[in-house]
Amino acid sequence: MGWVMWIAIVLAVVYFFLVICFFRSLRVAIAIIETAADFFADTKRVVLVPIFYFFVGLVIFMVWVAAAVNVGSIGKITPQAISIQDRNVEWSDMTYYKMYFMVFGLFWILNFVIACNEFAVICAAATWYFSNKETPDDDGIPGDSDVSSGFWWTFRYHFGSLAFGSLLCAIVTTIRVVFEYVGEKVAGASGNNQFTTCLLASVRCCLDCFDRFLRYINRNAYIYMAISSESFCTSAINSFVLILKNAMKFGFVETISEVFMFLAKFCIAVSTTFCGFMLLGIMVNEEEPINNPFIPVAAIFGFSYLVASVFISIFDIGANTILQCYLIDLDVAKQNNLEPTHIPPTLTNFL
Repeated sequence: MGWVMWIAIVLAVVYFFLVICFFRSLRVAIAIIETAADFFADTKRVVLVPIFYFFVGLVIFMVWVAAAVNVGSIGKITPQAISIQDRNVEWSDMTYYKMYFMVFGLFWILNFVIACNEFAVICAAATWYFSNKETPDDDGIPGDSDVSSGFWWTFRYHFGSLAFGSLLCAIVTTIRVVFEYVGEKVAGASGNNQFTTCLLASVRCCLDCFDRFLRYINRNAYIYMAISSESFCTSAINSFVLILKNAMKFGFVETISEVFMFLAKFCIAVSTTFCGFMLLGIMVNEEEPINNPFIPVAAIFGFSYLVASVFISIFDIGANTILQCYLIDLDVAKQNNLEPTHIPPTLTNFL
C-alpha cells in the first residue's frame, strides 16, 4: 500500500498548490455558496417546486403504464400448453416498434419534467439575484424572488429549448440502456472473460461520463437561457465558453457544494433511519425484536437519501445560477464601463 500513500501525497500537494494559485477563485466560490444559502433561506417556498413536479411525473408514469398495458395487449392471443386459463400474447413487429417508441417517449417526458423542475428553480434564483436589495425584507435578507415566473417562462418562452435538451438526455439514456442489454448478452456469451468484462466496464464508464457532462452542460444552458432569453444552442455555447473562462470558480463551487450536499443528505438519511429504527420497536420492545431489521432499515435509508437528494439539489442549482449571474453581471458592467449594481451584499462583503 506504499504506492497508494505516495499517490495521495502527490495529489494533496497538487491540490495545495491549486488552492494557493487560485485563492481568489476559492474566495469567490465560498462567497457564492454563502449567497446561495441566503437565497435558499429567503425563498423557502422554492421547495414546493420539486414536490409539484414529483406528482406531475408520478401521474405521467401512471398514465404511461396504463398505455403500455394496452399496447402490450395488442397481438395474437393463444392459450399456453401448461394451463388452459393462461394466455400468451404474441407480439408483431409493429407492436415491438410501438413499445420501443413508448419507452423512448417515457425517457424523454421524464427528462423534460426534470428540466422543467430545474428551470423553475433557476428562474427563482435568477430573479432573486437581480431583484432590488436596497431595502431589506422582514427576514433581514435583502432581495426577493419570483418562483411563479419559472412556470410561466417554461411554457411561454422556453418550452422548445427545454424539450430539445431533454431529447438529448433521452437519447443518451436510451443508448446506455441498449448498451446494458447488449453488454449482458456479450458477457454471457464470452463466459465472463476478464478482457470482455474490462472492456464493457470501460465503455460503461465513458457513457456515464458523457451523460454527466451532457446534463451539466444542459443545466448551465438553462441558466444562461433564464438570464439572456436566448435559444438552447446559443445558451449552451455561451455557457460553455463562460465555464472555460472561469473553470476554477466553477470547479470550486461544484466541489464545495457537493461536500455540503453530501453532508446534508447523509445527516438527513441517518436521522430518518434512526427514527424509523426506533419506530420499528427494535430498541423499545426487546421482548419481541424483529429478526432481520437490515432490510427495512436499508429501505428507509435509501428512500430518505433519495428524497433528500431531490430537495438538496435546489442548493446546487441555486449556487450555479448565482455564479453565472455574478459572472455575467461583471462582464456586462465591464463592457459598459459601469459598476455592477445587482451583486448581493453578502457576496460583496465577503469579497
